[in-house]
Amino acid sequence: MSGVRATTLLLFLSWLVAISAQASPVDECAAAGDATAILRCLTEEDVKANAELATAEAAAAKRARDLEQATGRAGAYAALAKSVRDFAAYRTSQCAYVKETMASGSGAAPAQLGCRIDLNRRRIRDLKP
Repeated sequence: MSGVRATTLLLFLSWLVAISAQASPVDECAAAGDATAILRCLTEEDVKANAELATAEAAAAKRARDLEQATGRAGAYAALAKSVRDFAAYRTSQCAYVKETMASGSGAAPAQLGCRIDLNRRRIRDLKP
């Protein structure tokens, strides 16, 4: 019976880790305190996510250029550049939509920042080799 308990406990702990890994940026900053502290936390996270995204895009650009140089075929860098522009436009539109869905308006700024952070984090994962 202790094997079953250990397995159950392990599954439960795995579930907790998975849930915490999927927490939204707004949820992550909720512990910061009042609305002003949450907004400050989100703003700081947005700055970090933007910096990490810039680093990931630069690394992807280097890989694209290296690929073109190694193969003698152009196209990878141009495709990445278009993807970077398209992502930025999508992020702007999507997060504006998220902001507008906040009927009361009181959570609009945190929701928009949370959207930006979340999308940037996903894009960073997508750009990793």
